[in-house]
Amino acid sequence: MDRLVRIEDSPWRKAMSGQSQRVGESPRRPFHLSSSESTGRVRCIYTTEMQGVAIISQTSSRNFVLIVGLALYCGAFAILLDNPSFEPAAAVVVLVVFGIVLPLTAWLTTRNAVPLSISDQSGVPELIVLIAYVIAVSLYLIGGPQWIDQHLPSGWTNSQQIKFVITLAKKLLVFVAIPFAIFRFCFGYRLRDFGIQRQGLRSLCRGHLLVVLAVSAAFLAFQYFISGGGAAFRQGHFTTFQLLAGLPLCFIWLLLEVGLVEEFFFRGLVQSRLAAAFKSEVSGIVLMSLIFGLAHAPGFIFRHAGELEGLGPNPSALDAVAYSIVILAVSGITFGVIWARTKNLLALMLVHAAGDLLPNFGGFIRTWF
Repeated sequence: MDRLVRIEDSPWRKAMSGQSQRVGESPRRPFHLSSSESTGRVRCIYTTEMQGVAIISQTSSRNFVLIVGLALYCGAFAILLDNPSFEPAAAVVVLVVFGIVLPLTAWLTTRNAVPLSISDQSGVPELIVLIAYVIAVSLYLIGGPQWIDQHLPSGWTNSQQIKFVITLAKKLLVFVAIPFAIFRFCFGYRLRDFGIQRQGLRSLCRGHLLVVLAVSAAFLAFQYFISGGGAAFRQGHFTTFQLLAGLPLCFIWLLLEVGLVEEFFFRGLVQSRLAAAFKSEVSGIVLMSLIFGLAHAPGFIFRHAGELEGLGPNPSALDAVAYSIVILAVSGITFGVIWARTKNLLALMLVHAAGDLLPNFGGFIRTWF
């Protein structure tokens, strides 16, 4: 009689149940997770999911700010088309050069750059204080500098050289000393958190040098060959002595007046805090550029600065705001990219001084030579 084979003991049954084994192997035990291992895996999955949610949230925030910035630019451009003093071609040149070419150059030349380590804390109190101070600075720019000049001795204001120094002192006080004191004593920030570090000097000789040289050269080429700021150089209005002695001195002066003043405030303070608040460097760049441009709008409205900018002597408030976005906000994008990629204030100071060298050289020579 044939021997009956029980189904549960057959090789087919063992293979299907995952319990088949090779000759000489010990029986396999079924796999079970202990309670601690199960809890650990659940925590790992939860953490991964939360990180994914955070990344999606940051991306959405970045995209939203970028879209809002682009919409504001398009709306401002459309408003300015009705102003007869506005030159659309010039605005397009500014957009291409300062909004695309130079930022792209800054990004490409910092691919291997290692940013300096600064504080990325951003609480609600810091953000409230920052917004309040930006508003205060905008109001100060309406007539504050002129009010101070009116209360100074006439001998000081009549001398162009003394007035030059007083102007620098006012800028250093408003844009550097006071905000640093507020964030130093209220929130514990140090100079290194604004990109002023010894490591920054070493980085200038390594990974941050390329962006300084490339962007500075691009700025100088644009100013000399295209912008009106280089017309006096092209026409040979300066002597050899003025060029040899004046260019280095003017560059050093601009390191402080525009390099330290504007980069400390708009990049080291404003952009850093906004980027930390939104957890996005792109959002920080867009918002900082808008604030940088809008901070100049009161001057166009109340101090007739629009005539110097080609906006007309008495622009409306809407035209002043629109021009600030279309022209001035775009000009700050390049510096925002450099700051986001390096966190090196010294590098930004050098680039900014080089960019403003040719347009400001004539005034420097008339004052000091």
